[in-house]
Amino acid sequence: MIFLISLILTAAFVWFGADLLKKKPVVCYIAAAVLSAAAFAAGQSEIKFPEWFSTYVLGIFNKGALACALWCAVAWAAALPNGSAAIKKIMPIRGELSIFAALITLSHAVTYTLSYLDRISTFSKYNISPSTEFITTCVVCLVLMLIMIPLTVLSFKTIRKKIKPKTWKNIQRAAYVFYALIYVHIMVIYLPKVKRGGADVILSILLYSAVFFGYAVFRIRKWYVKSKKPAKSGALNAVCTAAVVLLTGGAVMFMQPGKEASPKRTGNSSKKAVISEEATKAVNDDAAETTTAAAEDEEKGGTTAAKTTKAKDGKNTTETATADKKSDDKNKDKDKDKDKDKESENESVEDSGNSSQEEEEAPQEEQQQAAAEPEVQYIYNNGTFTGTGTSPADEGKDYEGTVYADVTIENDVITAISLSFPDDDADWCVMAEKAIPGRIMSAQSADVDASCGATRSAEGAIAAVKDALSQARK
Repeated sequence: MIFLISLILTAAFVWFGADLLKKKPVVCYIAAAVLSAAAFAAGQSEIKFPEWFSTYVLGIFNKGALACALWCAVAWAAALPNGSAAIKKIMPIRGELSIFAALITLSHAVTYTLSYLDRISTFSKYNISPSTEFITTCVVCLVLMLIMIPLTVLSFKTIRKKIKPKTWKNIQRAAYVFYALIYVHIMVIYLPKVKRGGADVILSILLYSAVFFGYAVFRIRKWYVKSKKPAKSGALNAVCTAAVVLLTGGAVMFMQPGKEASPKRTGNSSKKAVISEEATKAVNDDAAETTTAAAEDEEKGGTTAAKTTKAKDGKNTTETATADKKSDDKNKDKDKDKDKDKESENESVEDSGNSSQEEEEAPQEEQQQAAAEPEVQYIYNNGTFTGTGTSPADEGKDYEGTVYADVTIENDVITAISLSFPDDDADWCVMAEKAIPGRIMSAQSADVDASCGATRSAEGAIAAVKDALSQARK
């Protein structure tokens, strides 16, 4: 939204202030410097400004939206069709407009230079590795400043007159790299924010992409028209417009794969459902065992005795062999041997009866013992739950905004925590992202110390974890 406002302000300034910038450029430069200094000072102060003022007034300066819009106007001056009303307004003041844009850029550049230096110091203090986005942003910003400073200096007419026109023109070609890196810088910043999506993020990506890809396509178109001199340009304009739409849509689609769904409970089925399933299975097993036992009871008692005798087969064989040996040695009559065999069989039957009774009593004792053991009662449902929290930050600071926490729970144990700071600068919040999950998982509680170099962000993360735990509670 602030970029759209900045584009409108830039268009108004170019249209109504072109004559002033051309006739009294020094006055405009001083005004730009004063505005930048005032915006920077206000952003660094402890004054509590209204939210609308911090966002739509200070924000367009300190977040670089107005500077970006002014640089887009400088760039589009070389892409607009010759003879158009817009090019007649911009081209005569293009040099002065670039100096004005550079001075407006200072508030953004100084604000974030100090912020990045502070972050680097914090990373070193807590031994944290910067993210890829942070490193990329630092490198891109450094290259941007190295290009912007000499190009701005060469834009002053007094200096430009001392350089050969061809040499000056060749140096100015570095501006193409400068414009491309501005877009890269913006997209790297929006990458962490696009994870959670949102209409404002998509609108910003669409707007930036349309402006920058539009410039690239129509700059190529102007070169083609100048070199090839086609008789008709209607078809060419249609192709260029289609190319801008496709490139803009492609940029949005490229950013979308990282988008996450809105916070929803994604936990597994409740513990009660799992217990119910296991109980049903146990009942079915008991029923099957009861049916089998009933079928066996209907059989003859001799069958049970025969099975038991087989179970004691080793014992019977030994007793029989012993009886035969005694019969051979002592030459006793067959009737006496039969009596002994009958006594042996009776003993086997008695033993088998006792064994069967013990086998029947054992499962009953086990069931009674299992029933006596209390069922484990869990406080939380198993699964992953998403909670939200808000960092209690000062107005206008980069780390203010909503924090999301995905908390995974298994049998009342917090096994994983993932934090996301879509509304904040991910690099500034990396201290909280590194420290808080480990502390909470170690304590198995969200009541932990928030001190980590990014205390307010950590407090928002802790609040998000507590919210996720409240959702997981049964």
